[in-house]
Amino acid sequence: MPVASSFAVDRPVAAARPGLGKLCRPGRIKQSAVVIAHYYRPRTAAFVSGTKALETVLCRTIIQLQTSEDLQLVLQANELVAENFYNASDNLLLDAVNFNSYRLRSAGQTLGLHMGPSRSHATILAVMNGPGQQHTAAAERAVGVVNVTLMQASDNISAVASCKPGTPFAMITNMAVTPAMRRRGIAHQLMQAAIRTSILQLDYSPAFALLLAYKYYEPAIRLYAQWGFEATSWEDPLWKRDAEKGRLGRQRRIMMVKQLSGTALAASPWQAEN
Repeated sequence: MPVASSFAVDRPVAAARPGLGKLCRPGRIKQSAVVIAHYYRPRTAAFVSGTKALETVLCRTIIQLQTSEDLQLVLQANELVAENFYNASDNLLLDAVNFNSYRLRSAGQTLGLHMGPSRSHATILAVMNGPGQQHTAAAERAVGVVNVTLMQASDNISAVASCKPGTPFAMITNMAVTPAMRRRGIAHQLMQAAIRTSILQLDYSPAFALLLAYKYYEPAIRLYAQWGFEATSWEDPLWKRDAEKGRLGRQRRIMMVKQLSGTALAASPWQAEN
């Protein structure tokens, strides 16, 4: 998998959403009737050398912190986000301070979303076990992460997504896979788990899923397009602000939207390839 930060936004999960909307809260919209615990496909997630399966990857979904294992998995996910989305500088000492600050701020935001009474946020972690090991947090090694947050569309979002203001949608952020494990289908596995979680496991069934991607990063755009995401007319306000001030360097993002329904669960390019 290519550079992880190009697969989503470049800040912690609760940030970098200018004008997108606000978190959904229980009690307004009809709740989804179906809930699943985990999504696990051992056939397609096993890496095989000859006839011997070496390691298996599965996706663990955490919505509400109920056990110490849930907390451990969320903290592992936060470490992956920090490692992949922190923008390093040439000053090693300053970076050491800023990275820890970034990591702690991201952890605080994420834990706050998980500790509330609502089911409006999910951390999905792709974890790997060695052969013969039990699937426990202590034995698992995190190799990928993606976040899903249930939100309500702002006026800006309703205009580009052709929906009413306040419509619930799933914001997909922070997709990353560790460099050594890229190009093995883990990004597809994470995306499939994110879509299933959006439809089946949150407080409400969102009308669509939304993500931000760098406009000229073709591998990410291609992956999202395979999953049915389409670019919108949304203009990146951060890029536009810098361009108006004559600043260079910030990559332009685009907003991509996928309509969600029961058929979205069955439409899987990853399943077709495996």
